[in-house]
Amino acid sequence: MASPVRSTTTKKKFTRHASKSPKRNQSPSRIQPDISFESEEFAYSDPMNSSRSLMQNVVFKRHDRGSLSPQATQLFNSQMTFEDEAERSWLLENIRSTTISIKVDQTVVTINGNYAFRENQPCVLFLHGFGSTRNWANWIKLAYPLSQRNQYSVIFVDLPGFGQSSGRNLDQTSWKRYGPEILIAILSSFHLRHSASVVAQCGGAATTVRTINRYPQWFRDRGLVFSNSVIGDFGESKVGGFENNLTKFNIHIVVYWIPDQDHAKHCVAYKRWNKLRLAGFRNLQLIDLDPATQTLKQFYPVIHVVNISRCSSKNEAYVYKLSDEFIQQVINILDRKS
Repeated sequence: MASPVRSTTTKKKFTRHASKSPKRNQSPSRIQPDISFESEEFAYSDPMNSSRSLMQNVVFKRHDRGSLSPQATQLFNSQMTFEDEAERSWLLENIRSTTISIKVDQTVVTINGNYAFRENQPCVLFLHGFGSTRNWANWIKLAYPLSQRNQYSVIFVDLPGFGQSSGRNLDQTSWKRYGPEILIAILSSFHLRHSASVVAQCGGAATTVRTINRYPQWFRDRGLVFSNSVIGDFGESKVGGFENNLTKFNIHIVVYWIPDQDHAKHCVAYKRWNKLRLAGFRNLQLIDLDPATQTLKQFYPVIHVVNISRCSSKNEAYVYKLSDEFIQQVINILDRKS
């Protein structure tokens, strides 16, 4: 079995200064206080019935840049990471940069994204994990093969607190409550009229799990790929709700697991995935990978890209180095051939 990515993030200490604001629990809204939602659009909970599933408390406004962002341009011009000239040219010519402003109740976040999108194509949303080296660029090596082999549209985003999105540095607690609404607002901003797939690592996968529990229609009949999906709170209304949604909406997930100090097999998520495996649950497949046999480098050499990330890694782009075998496995999962 080919290796997906393995989280090797080194834990770092960050100094957090107490805010004098009495509304600290709404910290993301302080980042972009002047955003206007006059031409607001509502997110919807069911892409197959968008007009009847509008969410009055979740609005968005997407603004595409006139050109590719400086960060994406600098990244894609790295010949060390993108050796194939055809891939490099495709990225520079087809990827677009965008900013998505989202308001959930009174909380406002601004999402930085890059995408290649065509109507009526199946769509894949890529979500990174948590750590100072995590941002939209991590999964970018899947963009070209997915577009060429199976004609997928692809969306890459910085989650709140990461990369160039708003929010405190690497802080999930301030937006965890609204994570599912943020994800469906991102998807709604592309006016999708069909369900979507997700490829996600660690915290991005955890956010997807909670989104499946609230809005399973968005993933109806799709295949999803998780890597080291650590999650303690599944966000279910009742025990077993997550599995029921997978079955009811025909959602299939493959979870790759490489144990390390942050992703041990005694964590809540792994125990649940393993329990489903032992029970023969057909909608989720857990694949254990032995770290001792994973000899490939996990990342390409670090690329210097100004302000692509946060904290001590703010000028460093980390791109997962994925084998051709693993890329094909991902495609098979998305195509539901696995």
